Amino acid sequence: MESPPIFIVGVQRSGTTLLSAMLAAHSRMSCGPETHFFQRLAFENIENLVNPVHWPKNALDFIKSITFTNFTANTSQRISILEKYHRSEQQIYEYLKDQQPGVPAILNSIVLPYMHSLKKSRWVEKTPDHIKHLGLVREYFPDSPIIRIIRDPRDVALSLMNVPWGAKTFFEAIDYWKRMDELSNEFFTKDQCSYTLRFEDLVAETEFELKKLCEFLGENYEKSMLNTSTTGKQVNSQDVPWKKKVEQPVDKNRAYSWKNHLSDEMIRYTEGIIGIHLLRYGYPLTGNFPYLGEYFPKQIHFHFYSKKVSLIAENGIRFWKKETEEKPVATIFFGEPMKSKYFGTNILDRIKTIAYILKILIQTIVKKRTLYWLISEENQKFNGIGNKFLSILLKPFQL
Repeated sequence: MESPPIFIVGVQRSGTTLLSAMLAAHSRMSCGPETHFFQRLAFENIENLVNPVHWPKNALDFIKSITFTNFTANTSQRISILEKYHRSEQQIYEYLKDQQPGVPAILNSIVLPYMHSLKKSRWVEKTPDHIKHLGLVREYFPDSPIIRIIRDPRDVALSLMNVPWGAKTFFEAIDYWKRMDELSNEFFTKDQCSYTLRFEDLVAETEFELKKLCEFLGENYEKSMLNTSTTGKQVNSQDVPWKKKVEQPVDKNRAYSWKNHLSDEMIRYTEGIIGIHLLRYGYPLTGNFPYLGEYFPKQIHFHFYSKKVSLIAENGIRFWKKETEEKPVATIFFGEPMKSKYFGTNILDRIKTIAYILKILIQTIVKKRTLYWLISEENQKFNGIGNKFLSILLKPFQL
């Protein structure tokens, strides 16, 4: 019985390339460049792709549509997945026309011939962004192991600032990491065929961690997995500089580099916003945050208010619960409360918004909570009676 293929996911800059190169160094496993297959599939009419009447033309057109920024040339140029895997349109067509129409066959048309060219028997696919589409991966590959690699988000954020497609600021990168973890954590909590390992453990105890992973995958551990000098080039087919380290021996010093690079403001911001995530994965906090702050609206980009969030965290207030029944001692409002993307636009919604905030204000005064209103400098003028009224109410609490 053939072993099911393997998928590697994780927030970008978490060590997915290193892990994929290690698995590709195994005598049975292959791993080529990122396909971004499910990232593109998520926006396709899948029923149309696998319609027998139009098979394999629509499937081939879909494969041809998958292109990437060519970072080894002018960034305005694109490189196709066919070029990455050295396949022609005719080769894809010839493979697909003999297959039962389906999503697995479309992906196999790319990765299976690559696997055979290396004389391997089990393919691995690594695309970090597939962490956004885990349900789709599981739907079409129900028996496949899905491996997630976690790295201290403080290191991830620092690294994301040093790639051309990454975050503009450290604070933005932390927010991105938070969204990705919240999006995927439930899947990995419940899915029985998934596996999580930490980057820090992989570089500190490489052989031990690979043995555990191989046992989960049903493979024998091989010493060759420690040498990624060749397979590092395979997974880094575009030879981009930020992946070059994967071709070198494992460097334990790559772990926890944030300790030498982050300011106090950055550390407070991170721990105040995602402290519960850090603790969940075994990353200790450096600060003490005895107080819980509830915030509105719930969907907020904290990085727009990074300095003020750090000031609140400096006062020992965090934005996450230690315990389910924990009661907040502070209330924090972010931005313009009446903006439609938060509370709606019709009159009834506006009335409800005003009533809701009035209720919070009264509760804050009665319960002697601390109240903060965080707003960016450019949003100091408010249009509409409701907005002006709320700004007057919240003005005394503006930070």
